[in-house]
Order: sequence, then C-alpha cells, then structure tokens
Amino acid sequence: MILRGNSNFLRTLLLLLIISIFCMGAITILASEPKYGGVLRVATRSAPLGLDSAVTGSIATREVACHVYENLLSFDSSYAVQPMLAESWDISEDGTVYTFYLREGVPFHNGKILKAEDVKASLEWFRERGVNKHFIEDVNEINILDDYTIELKLNQPSGTLLPFLGNTTTYYAITPLEVVEKAKETGEFEVVGTGPYYLDEWITDRYVRLKRFEDYQPLEGIETSAWSGPKKAYLDEILLIPVPEGGSRVAGIEAGDYDFADAIPTTEVPRLKENDKIVVVEQMPNCWPVIYINQSEHSIFNDLKLRQAVQAGLDHNEIMLASSEGSGRLDPGMFFIEQATWHSDIAGELYNQNDPEKAKRLMEEAGYNGEEITVLTNTNYDYMYKASIVVERQLSNLGFNVNLVVTDWPTQNDIKKDLSKWHLSFSSHSPRWDPVVNDSYFREYSFMGVDNPELIEALDKGKFSTNYEDRYEAYEDVQRILYEQVHWIKLYDLGVYQARRENVKGYESLPYAVYFVNTWLDK
Repeated sequence: MILRGNSNFLRTLLLLLIISIFCMGAITILASEPKYGGVLRVATRSAPLGLDSAVTGSIATREVACHVYENLLSFDSSYAVQPMLAESWDISEDGTVYTFYLREGVPFHNGKILKAEDVKASLEWFRERGVNKHFIEDVNEINILDDYTIELKLNQPSGTLLPFLGNTTTYYAITPLEVVEKAKETGEFEVVGTGPYYLDEWITDRYVRLKRFEDYQPLEGIETSAWSGPKKAYLDEILLIPVPEGGSRVAGIEAGDYDFADAIPTTEVPRLKENDKIVVVEQMPNCWPVIYINQSEHSIFNDLKLRQAVQAGLDHNEIMLASSEGSGRLDPGMFFIEQATWHSDIAGELYNQNDPEKAKRLMEEAGYNGEEITVLTNTNYDYMYKASIVVERQLSNLGFNVNLVVTDWPTQNDIKKDLSKWHLSFSSHSPRWDPVVNDSYFREYSFMGVDNPELIEALDKGKFSTNYEDRYEAYEDVQRILYEQVHWIKLYDLGVYQARRENVKGYESLPYAVYFVNTWLDK
C-alpha cells in the first residue's frame, strides 16, 4: 500500500477520523436537544364549541385551555395532587379551612402579575356559571389574606376540593380580575391565562392559533410528570386544525400538511408504522363510549323497564368490534382498570347481557307500542358514529322504531339541551381525575333528567367523606345503582392511536387532551 511506513501521515489521518466521528456524534446529540421555534400543525377531531372552558367539558375546548390556563394545583402521572399556581397549602384540623400560598411574580398574558384577587374573582365567577360549579358549592367563603395568600372556608369537610383544584377537564380559568369584571358587564369572556401559550386567533371551524408566551414563569422544584412540574413552550405557534374525517387526518400527516394527527383509524396503523417519517403513538385507555338516556317526563325511557330492555338487548362485543377497529376491550368498570384506585366490576352481570329475548319481554311489559326513538350521533368522532350504526340495527331487530339523527358534534350538543328532542345520545368519557366528576350527570342539573334520591345519597357520601375506604365503598354503590337503574349504558373501553411526524419531539400522550407543552420541532 502507498501509505505503508508513513506513520506521521497515518497518525494524522487517524486523528482526523476520530475528530470526524466525535463531531458527528456531537451533531447527533445536539439534534436531539430541545429547540425553540417552528409552527406545529395539529389535526384534531373537532372544532371547539367555545373557548370558555368553565362552561363546557368539550375535549376540543380543553385542548386550548390546557395550553393557556393553569390551575392552583395539578396532577402528576399517578393522579397525585401537585402544586402549580399555589406553591403550598395548609388544611385546618377539622378539614373545613384551606389556605393556599401563591407563587410570586407569575404574569398573565396581558402583563398583570397574578394576585389573590384574581384567584378569588375566577373561583367566584366559576361558581356562578361553571358547568361543574357543584364541585365547589360547599365553599362558602373565599377570603384574601394578603396579595399571595387566599383562604377557602367550607361548610363541611370534603374529599374532592383538592382534586377539583387540579382538574384538567373543565378549567376554572384563573384569569385577571378585570377580565372577570368585564365578562360580567358585557357577557364576553376574554381568554387570558398564565399558561405557556396564549390565544392569538380563533376562526370558527378553521383553526385555533396559540403562540408562545415569552414571559411565562414555569414552576420549578419538582419533577415534570404529566400535567405537573416545569413546562416549556418551545414552539413559536400551535395551530389546532379541526379535521373531522379520520382518513383526511391520515392523508394530511402522510403528505406533511400536518405535524400531528389525533385519533388515527386503527386500520391505517400498520401502514403508517412502515413510514419512517411518521411515529405512531398508542393511547390506551383513551375513553369509554357511552349512551346517554333521556329519562325526563318527555321521554318514554322514563320507564325503567324500557331502559332495562335496551341494556339487556345490546351486544357490546359486536358494537366494540365494529367501532373500535381492534383497539377496544370489554369491562364493566366506570373507571378504567389502570385507575386501580377506583376501578370496580360490581354489578358486572348487568353489563353486555346480549339477551334479545329478555329485552323483548321487558319491552312488552313496559307497553312499548312502536313509538319513535330518536338517537343522536355525530361524524366528528368516528367510533361514536360506527357504534351508533350497530346500535340502530340491534335496537331495530329488537322491535324499536329507531330514528338515527347524524349531525356534527356541536349540533348534537345543541339538540341534546332540549329534552323533548331526543331519547338516546352517544358520547364518551375520558379518564376522570376523581369520581366526583360524574356528579353533574345525575344531580338536579342533570341533562338526562335523572331523579334518583338513592343515587344522590351515595354521591353525597363519596363527595363529603375524607376517608378513602368510605369513598370507594360509596362509588361502588353508585356504580351498582347506575347499572340497576340504567341511567346510562357504558359500551366498552377504547384506545386510540395518534401519529406525529418524526421531527416532533418530546410529546407525551395524556388521556385528557392533546398537549404540546415540552414538545419541540427538530428542524
């Protein structure tokens, strides 16, 4: 070889090779480090019904709120309560006085510094008109002790106050005092929070644009876990784009029109996994599809036997196979198996009975005479639509006269507000931060017209007890009553798939909404 004996040249060449390998490794390491900048284009399943998170539990609204707002407290991945805007808190010996100490120097998106007056105004405003205002109905006093200390006095001890103050389903929107005062005067609620992103623009049915809040002050001192701990806004912008049709979301992410797509049809997953530009993310559990039952005086399902007929006649396995496309499982629990703290299979014998003869017998005993049954569904959530097609056929085979009304998700929710216009309605439940979340379905403000004193007694026991064993027993009783009285029908547990382009880094799949804090683009 020509290089033989040229030791100096060989040493130089070897040194250059080592330097080259080191530099390439360094470049690889740097490429995997978080970076600031870029616009993340997200294909979501539905447009928001509105952006006032206090008055709707819509997932699409939540997807905006979780980036814009922060609560006093938060949850980590094990559902333990952690600090957020409140850095610490005290509880009186009798469990009726909670004192929260706020972090200092936290700015709102309009530049104002968070103070106790803002927290008080926001909580009182939520208590006046929030969809889940009952969570704090036992707070009878909210007192400002100083600029950074606020006190909540309760009528009685509560096992649910701290979980509520960390919930991520219906944000109670801690916002500046002047925003609340303006909303009371004009009825217009301005979206202003303390979160890592702020609302820049919302064009209905087209997109929501969020921008990085440059002055955001992250919580330090604890580990990042789920919704808790330090947050980073690496992206310049997040564009949340409603794309109701699953195939369009897939086509868009394959073409590079979107960087992230929620709820990928299961049938598309094998092909997407072969694409080296796309990463498929599995989220199990995501939700459980449910059939709401109108039990008001306007509905024939005011009759328990007719509700029991529907419950007895459904084949949940067929519904699951047709609508989950292989990402479902059967389980009677009102809480997921993964939520071991609350999961129970009590009354499971009433789940997935698949007994048409029993159903027909109950229909006859109820005196059903061919009255039309209006069933609401939508095309925004593919699994709801597909489940409704199977349920329509199964009910028709039992002898029900079914009128399936297919709309979009916002329209379905509008129709549902009028109890004279529907009988059954499809929806789904994401993982609950606490069993108390389900109270709103069954108390006096129930949109299903439920009136059950026994159920309220069990709900009260679960809500007001501070002992875990007592609460668990109470919510087992709640589940038993829900099955025996057929106040709704759980169908199955659903997992979903999400897809992201290979250059989307740091994303963590969480059950309540798509969440892009600590996410960056590796470009």
